[in-house]
Amino acid sequence: MKITRIELLPLSSPLKHIFKMREETLSSIDSVVIRIHTDEGIVGIGDTGNTSPWYRGETQDSIMAIIAKVFAPEILLGQDPFEIEKIVARMDFLARDNHQAKALVDYALHDIKGKALGVPAYQLLGGKSVEKVRLGWVMSADQIDEAVAMAQSAVNEGFDLLKLKTGGVDLNEDIRMITAVREAVGPDIEMFIDVNGHWHYETALKAIRKLEPCNLAFIEQPLPYWDIDGMARLRGQVATPIYADESAQDLWDLNNIIRKDAADGLMIKVPKAGGLLKSQRWIALASAAGLPVMCGCMGGSGIEAAAYTHLLAANEWASRFRHENLGPLHIHDVFNTVDQPITDDLARVVPRYQGGYAYLPEGPGLGVELNEDLVPERITRGMSPVSV
Repeated sequence: MKITRIELLPLSSPLKHIFKMREETLSSIDSVVIRIHTDEGIVGIGDTGNTSPWYRGETQDSIMAIIAKVFAPEILLGQDPFEIEKIVARMDFLARDNHQAKALVDYALHDIKGKALGVPAYQLLGGKSVEKVRLGWVMSADQIDEAVAMAQSAVNEGFDLLKLKTGGVDLNEDIRMITAVREAVGPDIEMFIDVNGHWHYETALKAIRKLEPCNLAFIEQPLPYWDIDGMARLRGQVATPIYADESAQDLWDLNNIIRKDAADGLMIKVPKAGGLLKSQRWIALASAAGLPVMCGCMGGSGIEAAAYTHLLAANEWASRFRHENLGPLHIHDVFNTVDQPITDDLARVVPRYQGGYAYLPEGPGLGVELNEDLVPERITRGMSPVSV
């Protein structure tokens, strides 16, 4: 089998509920969907999820350019798509960073291989460790009354872990919001906050101590991504556990965090790691250090969510922990896909979500199909699909 053609589709999917963060306010998910064609008629697909330059420095334009102008002619066209290890290694050799673009290629290759062998992608990743993936609910940085209402709704739907975004420039307002949510959901629901690296050391120290009565499960990325020494120092001064996200990018970042005892746990995103293959290595290193792993997402479609779910259900270490709600629930502003079926997602049929769990797609490859009917109306304004 050989790769014969690659299609790149820049797509924008409107959000049913605006999602607020300190870095940006999202009204749509701007992603790139890939289709890798083969000479045997098998087509692999993948979805980047949202492209946020502040997080990984990648955009729809940059992702499409690096794949079309570098990876396709230099590596992919004419290559056997089963040789995922070889392809991933060559992408890393030819291009520094660009992990979201590399992950997109990785997804489609696993989809092709699974379809060709007639097995779900989780079988390529080691087989099932669990039947379903336990999830927490990620909340927008809304006003206090909105945050309280969302938290209560999520708990009523079966979620027992809440992630709150500290989206304001007023620290005291953030503390009031977090306190109000804790009072509303009670002491038994676990909560954590994501600072996205916006505090400096003194602010983080004061804020975390003020938040101790809220009994947070942990604080995600309180300091800038580069300040691993500061994370280690902060961890030694507070009782609340510290998790690393933006600091935990490549494997050498993880090694540095582990050596310096800079985190109590690690946040992975598959695009941050560079795909399913490299995510397995990422989680293996965390496991060797005994550090829990929570997987986030880029808020993408059911196609992106399917790739994550296969990985998390197959990986024994990752399957022990709860992960962030994976993508389409936020796009469509629903808590489950059984009582509230999704019919306008980029995946023709999204993975099943119910009771705070994501269930494995059982079809071959990623187990989802691109909703071709939606593609023409979702093309990002001012951009065009690319085919090489």
